[in-house]
Amino acid sequence: MEAKECQSCAMPMTKSDDFGTEKCGSASADYCCHCYNSGEFTWHAASLDEAVDGNVSFWEKEGDETDDQLRTRVKEEFSKLKRWKTA
Repeated sequence: MEAKECQSCAMPMTKSDDFGTEKCGSASADYCCHCYNSGEFTWHAASLDEAVDGNVSFWEKEGDETDDQLRTRVKEEFSKLKRWKTA
């Protein structure tokens, strides 16, 4: 299985259990098990900023990166994801 990145939270999806599910029960091509189940988002962030706030703690700082720099990096990455491109 090819590794993919969740298009909501950027989590690497490397094994079948990592993928969310569609209404029919098949694996979602775009979203992880933490964000999406049975064809619906289970994580209901209302905005890109709320999504960043809810996920920044899962990201590791790079070098001497400050909290603000980390938040900016996460926001830049999330803004490229399918769920947040139009946010």
